[in-house]
Amino acid sequence: MKQTLLTLFAFAICTQTPGVHAAEGYPSKPVHLVVPFSAGGIGDTIARIVSAPLSEQLGEPVIVENRPGGDGLVGTQWVSRSEPDGYTVLQVSTPLTINMVMRTKPRYDLTRDFEPVGCAVRSTLVLVVPASAPSHSVADLVAFAKTKPQGLSFGSGAVGSVGHLSGELFSQAAGIHTLHIPYKGESAVVPDLVSGRLDFSFASQPEALQGVAAGQMRALAVSSLQRVPTFPDLPTMTEAGFKGFDPSSNYGYMVPANTPLPVAKKLNEAISRVISQPAVQERFRLLGLTPNACAPDGWSSIVKAEIARWGPVVKAANVHAD
Repeated sequence: MKQTLLTLFAFAICTQTPGVHAAEGYPSKPVHLVVPFSAGGIGDTIARIVSAPLSEQLGEPVIVENRPGGDGLVGTQWVSRSEPDGYTVLQVSTPLTINMVMRTKPRYDLTRDFEPVGCAVRSTLVLVVPASAPSHSVADLVAFAKTKPQGLSFGSGAVGSVGHLSGELFSQAAGIHTLHIPYKGESAVVPDLVSGRLDFSFASQPEALQGVAAGQMRALAVSSLQRVPTFPDLPTMTEAGFKGFDPSSNYGYMVPANTPLPVAKKLNEAISRVISQPAVQERFRLLGLTPNACAPDGWSSIVKAEIARWGPVVKAANVHAD
């Protein structure tokens, strides 16, 4: 009996040691932060804001690596197949959850193939119309839509983008007809919106700020549950009559499944310290982003909530990527 107990104790020590030891020695080489989209976009910008102070926190270089393709599919799958040792980190954003629900047979599962690390920021969209449009409020826009049997047109940077599905969600909630026009990137939407060829758009805050300041756009509401500092006088969609309308884009981090939990915890602590730095927060706010550090379980809850949110919207709008 004594020998059996000693054997079991030794086994328990051995099974726990790898994770503990991995965290104690982690990191001992560069960490790769994978952005599954092209360089130059908002996600790439967020990663580069985070990477330098994160390198200081971890004591090793954090290298931003862009692996675009398939609306995030290529980079996401690559990370899921990487060694689960904490040296390959995926920057996850709302388009990746949308990509999942747009496919009959998803190529990855954020809730199964990855371990959550933590949140970074939220990006709130702004409902905008051309400056020449007759609508001065969300109610005006809905009333205007109901005078046009053919519906209103709206643009976004891509099929399945947050801007696209925000427009679909608004159309469904308002009971109006709309036609989505996809473009190659959000900036390509702007000329057709300001000229009046499009009736509305859900724009990023930087695009909305620039358009409003130039007198080319009129902002009607923000897509978050709370008002935002960049547009303090602008009502939320809830205040405009669309209770619970909150299709903001969330950004955070994950590592491959089976990464030792102590390693994921160490990463979370380092990222949380970075997000709490005043200089980092100011850089985010200048981009219209809201710093939003959270624990791994908080990030997991956000991802699951987004999957639950966008599934019905995608189905009702008949949007798919198969």
